[in-house]
Amino acid sequence: MLLRVLQTEALTPSIRLIRLGRPDKAPLPGFHPGAHVELGLSLGDGVTYRKYSLVSDGEDASTYEIAVKRAAHGRGGSVFMHDGLSVGDELDVSPPINEFGIAPTGSHHVLIAGGVGITPMLGIAARLKRSGASYELHYSAGSAADMAFLDRVKQDHAEQVQLYFTRGEGARRMDLAALLERHQGQVDTHLYVCGPGSLIDAVRLAGEARGVNRRRIHFESFGPSWNATDGPVRVAMSESAIELEVAPGTTLLDAMEAAGAWIPSDCKRGECGACIASYSGGRPIHRDNCLTEEQRTHSLCPCVSWASSDEVLTLQL
Repeated sequence: MLLRVLQTEALTPSIRLIRLGRPDKAPLPGFHPGAHVELGLSLGDGVTYRKYSLVSDGEDASTYEIAVKRAAHGRGGSVFMHDGLSVGDELDVSPPINEFGIAPTGSHHVLIAGGVGITPMLGIAARLKRSGASYELHYSAGSAADMAFLDRVKQDHAEQVQLYFTRGEGARRMDLAALLERHQGQVDTHLYVCGPGSLIDAVRLAGEARGVNRRRIHFESFGPSWNATDGPVRVAMSESAIELEVAPGTTLLDAMEAAGAWIPSDCKRGECGACIASYSGGRPIHRDNCLTEEQRTHSLCPCVSWASSDEVLTLQL
């Protein structure tokens, strides 16, 4: 569906709020909290699709709000949303998709957000509060200035929220080990995490180490991301006799498929493990959300993971 940009607002120096609605002001498809939409963006010679979480809990379907963090070293989508998008522009937007909903059997809900990962948590927390459910919200960022929706969080969830800052005076980091240990034996407690891949991974692995059923840990991830320190990766596929160099911005999986290799894959978000590949050389940088620590000693997910530029990444494919 074609939606118009109705309003934009800088929430932090790097996060921008964008409100979308129909040109004729007709109601939009409804959704449950935790939902996201997929936007078709005209970048370069074609259309690129990006996913963004919806901010509200779906009670008001007159507009959609998303929050976009500028990623200077990404694939260009967030830079376009910050620098190339103006009020009045129109975008192709999918109906809401919900893969991060509230567990209906949960008696207590632990929400863990890092940075812009607060976006879906706002709707989830609002719905939990409205329904009288038991919940707590843990929100971490570099500093208070980096926290989108900070005033709303403190006003609406003052008794349930804990804030953490990783930089500056009075810095206090989230103690994931203590948090998971506090809830590990509560079979009806569900944990939800959204934020940097490193946070999702830390929660997942900490839960695994403490015997928390993986069905009680829910997370939202939208696929590959790049770091400012990422350099080109040299890949050698020992079974296919294919060698190539992959630049940041293109996934290892996409590059290998473009070179003629066939690799099974499904989610392409590092969650399902369908594309798992064994390696015998090189130093992978793991960014998946499915492999165990032991599996990572010999395998990686090329749909999201990367590798050091210092050595050739040798894959048994």
